[in-house]
Amino acid sequence: MRLSVVCLSVIAFLFVPFSDAVEPIETITVTGSRVAEANVDQALSVSVVSNNTIEQDNPQHIGETLASVAGVLVNQLAGGQGHNSAIRMPMNYGGYTLYLQDNVPLQSAAFYSHNALWWSSSNADLGRIEVIKGAGTSLYGSGAVAGTVNVLSSPLVSDRKHVAATFGDFGYQRIQMAIEKKDRLGVSIASLNNGGWRAHSAVDKYELNAKHRTYINTNTAITTHLIASTLDQQLTGALSPEQYANDPTQSALPEAIEAVDPHRKTDHFRLTSSAVVNDGNIEWSAIPFLRYRTNDYIATWQPNMPQMETTIKSAGLLAMSRVNFSREQQSILGLDLELTQGDSLSYQANTISTTGWNAKLYPEGHIFYDNRVTFRNISPYFQHQSELSEVLSLLVGVRYDINEYELNNHLPEYDDDGFGNRSLANRHDRITHLSPKASINYRLNEDANVYARFANAIRIPTAAELYQLKTQDSSAQVGQLSEETSNTYEVGYKHNFTNASVEAAFYRMDVDDAIVTAYDDLGSSYRVNAAKVRHQGIELALTYPISKQWQLAFAASRSRHTYVDYTQDVGRIDTNTGDTKAITLDGNDLPLAPDYIANLRLIYTPTFIAGLSVQVEIKSIGDYYGDEVNQRRFNGYITSNLKLNYRLTNAFAINARIANLSNDKYILQNEVRFGKTQIHPGDPRTAYLALSYKF
Repeated sequence: MRLSVVCLSVIAFLFVPFSDAVEPIETITVTGSRVAEANVDQALSVSVVSNNTIEQDNPQHIGETLASVAGVLVNQLAGGQGHNSAIRMPMNYGGYTLYLQDNVPLQSAAFYSHNALWWSSSNADLGRIEVIKGAGTSLYGSGAVAGTVNVLSSPLVSDRKHVAATFGDFGYQRIQMAIEKKDRLGVSIASLNNGGWRAHSAVDKYELNAKHRTYINTNTAITTHLIASTLDQQLTGALSPEQYANDPTQSALPEAIEAVDPHRKTDHFRLTSSAVVNDGNIEWSAIPFLRYRTNDYIATWQPNMPQMETTIKSAGLLAMSRVNFSREQQSILGLDLELTQGDSLSYQANTISTTGWNAKLYPEGHIFYDNRVTFRNISPYFQHQSELSEVLSLLVGVRYDINEYELNNHLPEYDDDGFGNRSLANRHDRITHLSPKASINYRLNEDANVYARFANAIRIPTAAELYQLKTQDSSAQVGQLSEETSNTYEVGYKHNFTNASVEAAFYRMDVDDAIVTAYDDLGSSYRVNAAKVRHQGIELALTYPISKQWQLAFAASRSRHTYVDYTQDVGRIDTNTGDTKAITLDGNDLPLAPDYIANLRLIYTPTFIAGLSVQVEIKSIGDYYGDEVNQRRFNGYITSNLKLNYRLTNAFAINARIANLSNDKYILQNEVRFGKTQIHPGDPRTAYLALSYKF
């Protein structure tokens, strides 16, 4: 069944003639350089989720509409608003994806969270989404390794008022309201409430997105942007195979923990003021920003389920100048500045006695860590584009990242708190890196190009990886953890027809000094730079009009993610036999790496009912391993959705959607933690109905 997704798309592409009935494909993006550029003028893989696609999807989670991008998988975990991603990577929780809203990072790289899309205003105001796959341009630093996701708010291009309401199964409801004054003011708000299909998985979220633009003169504009949100989500646990087989709707929490009613609560605030001065051949821009967020929760995936509390405050500046020396020569010179202060506290909220190997009694009130980390980043960058001929262009760039961490520990220094946790003395660490970039673009014609690119990128360790150590025998690694470095090699082809498009890319990404988990002789874990891994694959996206009434959209990737040089459990000895526990993993697949990711959409727009469109969507991922030694292999899945949009008038529209149309029982993500299989189940069949009115 999963192979049929690919076969159907290839057959449609090869044998169905083109039609001129479908509107032109959207091909303009801004993420690569912060100015509007045609995609065929850019030597990189950048995809757009248009406003039209977002309106057709009316997603209850932003990951649902990102599935339309080739090679992009965003998993909505635990039925709530949490997520992880797989963009040219396995499904992972690491800082390999940079998340932006309106070109400004949603979080600090030193305090990375895989749940960063929480803090976008995607419910209140979602204009379009752009995704750079692979390493970012010189404009972006740590985290722009596997992908950059830019959530773009609606532009202030019209006078409009908009209200919408969406209702669904399991108590789902979302209310949205927006008012916009062309080129001046825009305010959007949203409330989302969802009871959840699993026990103890309810979520409430409220968002605000406000924009104001003023013109100093004809050459100077200042846009002030405020984003605020609050989220309160009940927590569930991952299911064991037995729990999944018996009742996948259960919370998977111990009764004592569920009785405490654990929640995750996070507040987010961001204020930016973007100033743009266009003075002939020189354009200046500056975006000062303030960010604030909290993130408080019980870590239900850990055996002792500790309470985590963090508060992150940031101030920064994104400054850039663009100089057009001539039509053929253009340079960008920029400087990014960031100062972030993060307060982190972890303690035992409830007395818990774990079972099995290394069983312990964790008493209520025990503090695991309590510290403040101050992070400073200074990153100058340069990028130059030269038109070598009418059809050939060269782009070179370089970025220098200076990252400094300062630990202020509120606990005394000790080697072991009785639970394998170490407390460090106050310290200072510094990580610097120079990242070169180069690409060449060849225009086949005004609508098509081929390109090749090389990009070096980094992922810096987070404050938690540096200072929240989990072993007493890790003296050698204190101060030794450094950045991961990656080299991306990519070739691609793009062609925009009148009403169709084709994009293909082949990539290889080599990661050196990958940060992995190591263990001491007592079994306690810590983080080290100890692996070389390779990610490679091919991506294909096409949009194809079958006839005046039928359109096909297909996005897929096939990839392989392998260890090139990694030995697990170096130095560990089996106390019973005296043999080494070290295992060489060279050539093994990385865990949580699907063989493929595919999305097929068939859209029907009948000519005899004006304003109606019906869409059938098929989503699928391939099989994958759940562990590094490749002993546990899990099945992927295939699921389908049905979507109906009917615009009765220019103002009034109805959207109906059924997710998991066939009500298949499937596993969204299988993983191995603490030696046990943990299951994140996929949602059952769920129906939604939305009404919207524009005036």
